Amino acid sequence: MGELINLIEEWKFSLNLSISIVYTKVLDWHITIQQGNHNKYKLLFETQSSDLNICASKAYLFLTEWLMENNDGY
Repeated sequence: MGELINLIEEWKFSLNLSISIVYTKVLDWHITIQQGNHNKYKLLFETQSSDLNICASKAYLFLTEWLMENNDGY
């Protein structure tokens, strides 16, 4: 989870990224990664699981692959 947060922190301003990590009894853990400004977001990734580590791992894997494809690496 720490690696995911560090990666978002590194790129949030230059690529206009945001992350939402939510826990509810109905949805369990829910992570979304978005790009854009406050008026218009583009949903890049969304996952949910009862295990936070699974959600964070999926989000980290997505973000590293997305950065490789869209930003020439990270």
